[in-house]
Amino acid sequence: MADRVGQQLGNYRLIQLLGRGGFAEVYLGEHIHLGTRAAIKVRTTKLNDAEVEKFRHEARTLARLEHPHIVRVLEFGLEESTPFLVMTYAPHGSLRSRHPKGTCVSLSTVVTYVKQVASALHYAHEAGLIHRDIKPSNMLVGRNQEILLSDFGMAMVSQSSEEDSLSTQEMVSVQEMVGTMPYMAPEQFQGKPMPASDQYALAIAVYEWLSGERPFHGAFPEIAVKHSLTAPPSLHEKVPDIRPAVEAVILKALAKEPGQRYPTVLDFAAALEQVSQSNPDLDSGEETLFALSLGQAAKTGYALNSVKARPPSLPAQLNSLIGREREVAEVCTLLRRPEVRLVTLTGPGGIGKTRLGLQVVIDLKDEFAEEVCFVPLAPISDPDLVVPTIAKTLGLAEVGSQPLFSILKEYLQEKPLLLLLDNFEQIVAAAPRLTELLTACPHLKMLVTSRAVLHLTGEHEFPVPPLALPDREQFPESEVLSQYAAVALFTQRAQAVKPDFRVSDANAAAIAEICTRLDGLPLAIKLAAARSKLLPPQALLARLERRLQMLTGGPRDAPARQQTLRDTIAWSYHLLDAQEQLLFRRLSVFVGGCTLEAAEAVCGGGDALALLDGIGSLIDKNLLQQAEQKGDEPRIMMLGRRGSIESDRSRAGSMVRAIGAGT
Repeated sequence: MADRVGQQLGNYRLIQLLGRGGFAEVYLGEHIHLGTRAAIKVRTTKLNDAEVEKFRHEARTLARLEHPHIVRVLEFGLEESTPFLVMTYAPHGSLRSRHPKGTCVSLSTVVTYVKQVASALHYAHEAGLIHRDIKPSNMLVGRNQEILLSDFGMAMVSQSSEEDSLSTQEMVSVQEMVGTMPYMAPEQFQGKPMPASDQYALAIAVYEWLSGERPFHGAFPEIAVKHSLTAPPSLHEKVPDIRPAVEAVILKALAKEPGQRYPTVLDFAAALEQVSQSNPDLDSGEETLFALSLGQAAKTGYALNSVKARPPSLPAQLNSLIGREREVAEVCTLLRRPEVRLVTLTGPGGIGKTRLGLQVVIDLKDEFAEEVCFVPLAPISDPDLVVPTIAKTLGLAEVGSQPLFSILKEYLQEKPLLLLLDNFEQIVAAAPRLTELLTACPHLKMLVTSRAVLHLTGEHEFPVPPLALPDREQFPESEVLSQYAAVALFTQRAQAVKPDFRVSDANAAAIAEICTRLDGLPLAIKLAAARSKLLPPQALLARLERRLQMLTGGPRDAPARQQTLRDTIAWSYHLLDAQEQLLFRRLSVFVGGCTLEAAEAVCGGGDALALLDGIGSLIDKNLLQQAEQKGDEPRIMMLGRRGSIESDRSRAGSMVRAIGAGT
């Protein structure tokens, strides 16, 4: 069967086949305008009008399911009688691919899965829907490692590229008898599914995760009889560490009679969580390393402060990442290359380097066997404290006379680890230490966020771009406009302070213009959106001429440099040396930027080479930007692609005054 890679369906170009089933194929698609990615589910056969209407009805039903653990249907389309669905893309495959057949999973991990799936199922049950095909391959792993339930109905195929390796006999779809044989409840074989049927199937998955195999095996008739009449084999005999209380919870959910199971799937999840918490010896999936003995410490020169064998957990994120799918994918691809050991995310303050870096590390956790570590460096300004900060984060402590840097190198020498070093611009003098670490530790990789490039051997710079913006010459309709990342972020943050805020035909153009004037800078957009509680978009737009005064009042728990746009600019300015500050102030007199020739005439002082070096340094530190001009030298702009933040002399002057600098 030929695939459709390279074709376009609606606004999506199909770039990769993810999975194929009896009824449909699933592709990874990329939006031709926005660059965002989604899963595109396409029927493999053309349908008649009645079948198309049935498929459309199913799409409408699924589109109403808005739950954090259910794959979202984003769009329905029809191409030459072939219907397709656009859905949330889950980039980490399924729980079947994460835990292949024969793999045992720790109880604590199983509990986290069950709680998420049960929450999704309960929501669907409350909406009058029964899944009928619960199995690991229909549980997808989302961008933030959350579990997403997919495939409501056999007409829908999992996004996972991995198959369950089930025979055609095991896949059943006869009138109302729908499901996958090894996971089907007894009542499903009679064509009478009910919400308790999903609980039964989830319990089968739990049994399989804990023991490495499903309870019932055999040919079609044999499995059907076992589900209906035979008790599951003892779980404790397969896994001696399983306590009777845990097995009892699972067996209750596997009762042959639906009425003997838990009242709801949430009750099953709660019971499993309760018995798991009373059994702390059943591993949380991590091993504890205790401090080395004094004898060992004397030999090695360091000790571990009773830390976990794995690096500390990544900080949890309170808001979803918007509009960075392409950047996340590109940085992940870069770090997967064996020869790439150091990647630096660069960009002006407020562009979203930290959030992007965290998402990249989250997406790569599995590939580094959970060996990832976030090291926040913003609190320190002394380059000599970089090494101690990294060591402390990893749980290393100095013992004896061995230098801490040697201890760190020894500890990381054979350890595959991805380090995220956040906010390096104020301690860039410590950058050579990173090269030393990478040279001594062949399995170590680093992802650094910095407003300034590090200029190190082997460094791969990744400039973080602004969020996607609509064309200001021709703003699209409000429904399409909301899909642009900058507008989506503004809407999200505006709704956080004004829950009834909506993008409408009346305010869409003003919102788009706000985002455009702020050049798609996430911090500026968030600060502007926070004003929505008082000011409607049109009124807010009118006040953006004084943006440094308007864009204030960031979250109290945010770093001081991100409380206001003024503080963000000042942070970067005060990291410049005296000559760079002087050049920056002089360049601020140009309206809408300048050419290199104009800069030499006003700021050169007769030393053209020194001026070029100074401008290059300000570009490296993201206080200046280049605007390419066809056939001419690039134009030098102050902050912002369109020069909108400092597009005239009064704004430039206000910024210079804001950061306490004279001209």
